[in-house]
Amino acid sequence: MNERITCDLCGEEILSDVYTVQGRRLCESCYDYETFRCDCCGNRFLTSNEVGDDRISICEECYEDHYHRCDRCDSLVHDSYVFWDGDNPYCSSCYQEICSNSIRDYYYKPTPLFYKRPNEGRVRYYGVELEIDGGGKDDDNAESIYNMANQHSDVLYIKSDSSLDDGMELVSHPCSVQYHKHDFPWKDVMKEAVQLGYRSHNTCTCGLHIHIGRDDLGETVEAQEAVIGRIMFFFESHWNEIFKFSRRGEYAVNRWASRYGYKDNPKDILEDAKKTTKGRYTCVNITNRSTVEIRIFKGTLKWNTFMATIELIDAICANAIRLSDERIHKQSWNDFVMGIEPDYIELVKYLKEKRLYVNEPVEEEEEV
Repeated sequence: MNERITCDLCGEEILSDVYTVQGRRLCESCYDYETFRCDCCGNRFLTSNEVGDDRISICEECYEDHYHRCDRCDSLVHDSYVFWDGDNPYCSSCYQEICSNSIRDYYYKPTPLFYKRPNEGRVRYYGVELEIDGGGKDDDNAESIYNMANQHSDVLYIKSDSSLDDGMELVSHPCSVQYHKHDFPWKDVMKEAVQLGYRSHNTCTCGLHIHIGRDDLGETVEAQEAVIGRIMFFFESHWNEIFKFSRRGEYAVNRWASRYGYKDNPKDILEDAKKTTKGRYTCVNITNRSTVEIRIFKGTLKWNTFMATIELIDAICANAIRLSDERIHKQSWNDFVMGIEPDYIELVKYLKEKRLYVNEPVEEEEEV
């Protein structure tokens, strides 16, 4: 008596040829409509194992070994024809369209490059987001600024930002304070931006955001969290001085960089911040996995103000690393400013301009 054979997919008895695909016995109809031939290796597979688009059908193994999907159009691209921008794979047409523009998408995030000066030891790295407005979301302008910044090293990229009326966001790779001050061509970049018609301080839209690398704040997650708590406590304890330093108005701070509210110790402020529903629009934004973002400062194209802001953040970080919770609780603003490193000349000058440095005012220069 002959064995009765049924199709492993439809369950119907197979009365003619039996087809075997991936160990399954199939009838002719299921073979024709429920399997495909891989355009890469040529073998037959069940359609449930197909990875493809409207141009090509690939088995899962060939996809893993030889293909990527374009980050923009989602089409399959063989490894031999992938165009890379950082860690992002693109097909040829998307790469040409995206990467020919100097202004990248808001969500663009390349692999970070870290810069410090020769012979610097361990440093803290700071990434800067400087918003400029009023000169146009113009690719030619962006290219001019981009080329000015990256003559010697790839230190800056430019992104769009919907919060700006007619401008863009200049974003640095992470750099040490000394590299920002002596090697990064910020003065030339700012001069070029002003000549092209951009402003930053003299707008209602622009901010200056500083990202602090979490790994630079402690050897362990617990140590980093303790330092972050003390940074947040410092901002809350000296809010009036920080607010004056920031050049922001109250409305802008409440909208883009609101405070959490004072608590009597750093741990409580940090734990309260973790439960907030304010998202990233806080003075000290802790929602990023790798960085802590300081968002309170208004944008500027005045180099002294810009550099003073970076020096202030570094001084606050050093302060939070050095002091215990108890000591930072007792620290006055004057105690803090008197402990600032003497080579932070721009910070001391700016503090004096703002009448924030032990009653030693100097004449304030115009912002841009």
